[in-house]
Amino acid sequence: MTNYWLFQGNPKYYRILDAIRELETIPWRVTRYSKDIAVGDGVLVWMAGEKAGIYAIAEVAEPVQALTELPDKDYWLDPSKAGSKLHVKVRCLRRLLGQPLRRSELLYDRVLSNLPVIRAPGINYKITLEEWQRVHQLKG
Repeated sequence: MTNYWLFQGNPKYYRILDAIRELETIPWRVTRYSKDIAVGDGVLVWMAGEKAGIYAIAEVAEPVQALTELPDKDYWLDPSKAGSKLHVKVRCLRRLLGQPLRRSELLYDRVLSNLPVIRAPGINYKITLEEWQRVHQLKG
């Protein structure tokens, strides 16, 4: 069974837009759901902050693993935040850099206004099939 996720990145610590634009796969910290995230799962990439929103549609490209060296270390503004924790590599399927789904718009969407990232801080969120499909309707 395919699961769907929203992974949040904070531009205070990580050059997330550059990573989406430039990297084939992005290693993402996994703080929860490590046993549930699997290759082929769908991922929405969310950027926190002033221009918060969904900036890419992606998929899990490799299983959750402990990385000894981060291939994206140059993208970290604060390397201490990278940690040596579990990571999963995600591959961008569609980059929404020019036309992201901004948080301010999502607040008015009947499906996406309930995204957990809007209600609580964190890095990894489980989302519903309906939320995944709604993003595809808007940006597919």
